[in-house]
Amino acid sequence: MADAANPFEVVQAMMLQNLGKVQYATQSYIDTVEKVMRGIPGANENQITAFKTYVERKVATNRDFAEKLLRAKDFQEAFRIQVEYFQSQLKSATEDAHQIGMPSVSFKIS
Repeated sequence: MADAANPFEVVQAMMLQNLGKVQYATQSYIDTVEKVMRGIPGANENQITAFKTYVERKVATNRDFAEKLLRAKDFQEAFRIQVEYFQSQLKSATEDAHQIGMPSVSFKIS
């Protein structure tokens, strides 16, 4: 645990702990949505599995970003983490657009 004399470290530790709780709650929600979707008559099992995998990947990416940001040592590192995250999201959006049949959508990162 963080040194009680450093309020930043105390808040940081608390937020990292809460991030773990959010991760558990989010996975529980995703599992519930999957269960409901599979209960729909005529549900396409492959599409449900692909959708769940996609959502879990996005959630993991966002959780990793939040954790890195919470562990940043200074503003410069926090800014770098945010830029890298934004760039990865643009790349991911381009890849997702191509996968769902929208090849004309593209983002270029300089």
